[in-house]
Amino acid sequence: MSTIAPSRLNDVSSAALFRELTADNFTILAGEISKRLATYQNGSPTSIIGPPTSGARVLHEFWRDALGGEWVCTGAGTPGTWLQIRPAAVTAAPSSGTVPTGYWIWNVTTGHINRHAGGYVWEVPEA
Repeated sequence: MSTIAPSRLNDVSSAALFRELTADNFTILAGEISKRLATYQNGSPTSIIGPPTSGARVLHEFWRDALGGEWVCTGAGTPGTWLQIRPAAVTAAPSSGTVPTGYWIWNVTTGHINRHAGGYVWEVPEA
């Protein structure tokens, strides 16, 4: 899994330019990662809301979903066991697409943290 399309990075096979190209690649990586873009799959950002539901996954793998929710793999496997480590920051609760039960969002319009309760029901957990 790659969070950056490989075509975005410089080819570092030239020994003469290795240091310069590697430094450029770190600049590209830092800029792309700080944008908080969804994890890339096959060269395009994922459209999945929540953690991946297929594919072999490794312990501590990082995943950023289509809404910006962040996940870490806590158990390797297919598709692995995932823990949401950062809620998605949105202006309104999603009203379409498949949203996993227990998914956390931060509604930046109202300031509420909401938890998906199934279907299209969202609950505001007590503090």
